[in-house]
Amino acid sequence: MAENEILQVNAVTFKYNDEAQDVLKEVSFSVRAGEWLAIVGHNGSGKSTLAKILNGILFPVSGNVLFQGLELNDETIWDVRKKVGMVFQNPDNQFVGSTVNDDIAFGLENNGVPRSEMLQRIAEAVKLVKMEDYLDSEPHQLSGGQKQRVAIAGVIALHPEVIILDEATAMLDPKGREEVIETIWKLKEQSNITVLSITHDLEEASRADRMIVMKEGELYAEGTPSEIFKMEKELVEIGLDIPFPVKLSGQLAQKGIALTKKHVTEEELIEELWTLGLKN
Repeated sequence: MAENEILQVNAVTFKYNDEAQDVLKEVSFSVRAGEWLAIVGHNGSGKSTLAKILNGILFPVSGNVLFQGLELNDETIWDVRKKVGMVFQNPDNQFVGSTVNDDIAFGLENNGVPRSEMLQRIAEAVKLVKMEDYLDSEPHQLSGGQKQRVAIAGVIALHPEVIILDEATAMLDPKGREEVIETIWKLKEQSNITVLSITHDLEEASRADRMIVMKEGELYAEGTPSEIFKMEKELVEIGLDIPFPVKLSGQLAQKGIALTKKHVTEEELIEELWTLGLKN
């Protein structure tokens, strides 16, 4: 593996037993330590299958996945899972404890973490996701965004090097989605955790350092969010919804308002419009 690469996917091909066609077709890419990589695609593009392969829920028909040079297979799966945490679409499916505290403690107990260290890790994890006031709450009584932050805290407490988010914001309302995205962003900045988010939401993906676009089981495009959003027409053609700031940037350009680029976040767009207003 190249220097600073933490994860490498090499020509991974996969198909389900009842499928005639490959769901994934020789997909290859690498992930650098400390970066946020978003994997996007329409329904049926293969991105969710790829997420399961990255966490060892499924194994490729051909090709392989290397984590820090160690091939992910039946023999290494539990070693890898100690370093790779996964947050799924529905947080209710991940809760096992009667309280937030019990739920986060469950994974630590299974890993044999001493009680004194366990208490410290729980405190640190809930503080990172701003849920320290809810330790005695029942997870199922929380809002969607709060539930997902608890699920993230449960993963954080295990001290993974990589967090995989498999459509982790898909079931949330806009406020809950923003809560989770902001939590992940701050976590990445503070702890240098590597993040892989698998999503169909390009607005969520716009916060990533780098994006991969999947189409019909193949890697269709790869680049920074700014580079990917230059392909606006192609993205729409394969069934992806362009973020509002990108659409508005394009519409403003057509009206003769010269922006430096198509902005991928509302913050960037507002900042440039504010600057243009001051100049005029």
